[in-house]
Amino acid sequence: MNVSDFIRSQQTKICQLWELEVRRDAADARMVLHEHLPSFLAALADWIDGDEEHAEQTFADLTESPTLQQLGYGVGIETLISEYSKLRVVLVRELMTRVELDDAFIRLQQAMDLALEYAIRRYGARREEVRERFIGILGHDLRDPLSTVIISAKVLAGNHGIDREHRLVAARIVRACNRMQRMINDVLDFARGHLGGGIPALPSANDMGEICRSAVDEMIAAHPQREITCEVSGDLHGQLDRDRVHQAITNLLSNAIHHGEGPIEVRAYANDEIVTEVTSHGPPIPDAIREQLFDPFAQGEIAPRQGLGLGLYIVHQIAIAHGAHCEIESDECATTFRIRWPRGEQRTRVAV
Repeated sequence: MNVSDFIRSQQTKICQLWELEVRRDAADARMVLHEHLPSFLAALADWIDGDEEHAEQTFADLTESPTLQQLGYGVGIETLISEYSKLRVVLVRELMTRVELDDAFIRLQQAMDLALEYAIRRYGARREEVRERFIGILGHDLRDPLSTVIISAKVLAGNHGIDREHRLVAARIVRACNRMQRMINDVLDFARGHLGGGIPALPSANDMGEICRSAVDEMIAAHPQREITCEVSGDLHGQLDRDRVHQAITNLLSNAIHHGEGPIEVRAYANDEIVTEVTSHGPPIPDAIREQLFDPFAQGEIAPRQGLGLGLYIVHQIAIAHGAHCEIESDECATTFRIRWPRGEQRTRVAV
């Protein structure tokens, strides 16, 4: 009996052995392939016999089944990979004792790998759909009503027909809503950078000196109690996405304000590349922590969070999108975040 005939004739037994193998690890396992295993085994046999077109179509059709469409919605890809792995173990074990193995065995491995590839592609597509829906909800369903609240609160804050106490309450609402808006923007950038294709950058001719001065002016207006200086020198013109670079500098300044002490210095200077530095003072950052500062999932363990803790992650992603490099220096005197920006024209880069 050849391999394909064996698979067809022993289909029921293979399914039973596979289920036992899956439940060996977890008695209440939520099985993904269970309903489709007979069709899948028949497709494996077809592939081995040379009917690759029909087998491949079956593999593709199975990924569109209601069960496999759960991938990304409560059923992880690791579950499917584990089930395919256990099926491979069962098939090999049975074939080794019943059938003389030949090139058909190799074709069986090829078919298993192809079927898994189809399922992983489907999982990736489903994850992309979830990401787009998530970004859409944040970008429209949350920001639009929040903008309405901000506009209404500003009207109340500027209305001298109501008493001063109520105007102050309205002003606090505006500040809180602006903070919420920044948090939503950070989550959107995180979703693009971590869940999908990265934070995009559209570089054009810009002056890093002007960008740094603008970022410093903005932060001084928001935090008049902090001393922030800006020093620029040299030719700072380059291919930069102004809005994204401005966002990176303000995020570094916000980090310095919340975690540093005393005056904050911003410097921008030029050599073969454009270099920006944001320096603050306070206790040094240990080496072990320094290596994790750009990881959004590690920051909660490093220090108490201000907001969502995504600021440095977004700085890093903006730098990557420009082909730039981030550095951190920290000692008993000061902590400096340095970014080396390439001066030449960069193609739009997507961070992974």
